[in-house]
Amino acid sequence: MFVVLITRLRQKVLKGLRLVFALAVLAILVVQLVNLVKCSGLYDHEKVPSGNPMRVQAPVIEVSEDDRPRLLDRAVEQLVKYYRHKT
Repeated sequence: MFVVLITRLRQKVLKGLRLVFALAVLAILVVQLVNLVKCSGLYDHEKVPSGNPMRVQAPVIEVSEDDRPRLLDRAVEQLVKYYRHKT
């Protein structure tokens, strides 16, 4: 009688272990498939804005080479006139 009881208990334990092993393998497989889909780009997740606005800078106006000497010359002339009249 003990032999029959131990044999049935052993079969139930082995069946339970097989079930746990099969579920573990299935869980690992599902995780790998989900990761594969995410990395492949098929899963296009919309990005939620962070709330921090982007800085928008005004375009820089470039001064041509011809305008620079005239601008500097005018500034120097005005400073010279200012200091001459001051003394």
